[in-house]
Amino acid sequence: MKLFKKKMIYIKRFWLIIFVLAIIAFLTFQSHEETLRLSYGMQYYFKLIIPNASGRWTVDMHWFRTLLHVPLYFVLGISAGFCIKNSWKAIGICSLVALSDETLKIFLPTREFQAIDLGFDAIGFLMGIVVVLLLRQIKRVILKSHEI
Repeated sequence: MKLFKKKMIYIKRFWLIIFVLAIIAFLTFQSHEETLRLSYGMQYYFKLIIPNASGRWTVDMHWFRTLLHVPLYFVLGISAGFCIKNSWKAIGICSLVALSDETLKIFLPTREFQAIDLGFDAIGFLMGIVVVLLLRQIKRVILKSHEI
């Protein structure tokens, strides 16, 4: 019974990370056609939101798909930052997830390992962790100002 309670504590603490990992896994295991369909759909909606958009991402689907790593891993960085108090551990876990995801693509027929994707993953999760650190700092300042 104690083991079950301990597992439930971990699940409650890390549910957000687990959810983001499930999304990453879902996207990784998509077929080439499913990935393209999703990417074209997202590109279409981005162009609707930003009607006068220009740049490489508006015409180059591969570049657009590479850029989509940033918001996905941003969400992972935020979830890791909130769930794991030690920022270095959060960075380590996010790095491990990114490297594992790219390495897994070596074994999937229509996917491939791309080092540039790791860079964009890192940009995303580092931005997410920094946002959490800033929010924690703001919270400390607010709490400290109320103590006086």
